Amino acid sequence: MQAALKNIFIIILTLSITSCGFQLRGALDNNFNSIQIDGISSGFKKILEKKYKQSGVEIKNSSADKVIEIITDEFKKTILSLSSTGKVLEYQLNYIISYRIKTALGDWGPKITIKTRRVYSYNDQNIVAKQEEEKNLVKGMKEQIIRTMKSQISSAK
Repeated sequence: MQAALKNIFIIILTLSITSCGFQLRGALDNNFNSIQIDGISSGFKKILEKKYKQSGVEIKNSSADKVIEIITDEFKKTILSLSSTGKVLEYQLNYIISYRIKTALGDWGPKITIKTRRVYSYNDQNIVAKQEEEKNLVKGMKEQIIRTMKSQISSAK
């Protein structure tokens, strides 16, 4: 009896999850085999190239299926709030990437800008922990921008 209830519960749970349209996030399907990434940002370029290599796209220096030019790679850290004694309480991190994609006709498309922002509290009693938190936030911001870029690049004609 208990095994039957367990099986019924599993079936109901499975049906409810699949009926809501839930899908595991998989690798993005690229509609191209090679990419050329140009631009001023060597650090961001290396991360983007690594992500494309992991998904099976060949990185070329010329005559690729898709050509991307990174125009702007800008990171800013600003003080958001101070205590009454003048100590920093919060920082705001801004990361901005601008790029453009060469169309199938050989013309450059419009400039695309992606912005991301994070705010975090700061405590000078925990400097090492807060530096690690900032490092993780910046890494997450870059990953978010790369996911957005990859989907926009794949859908570009």
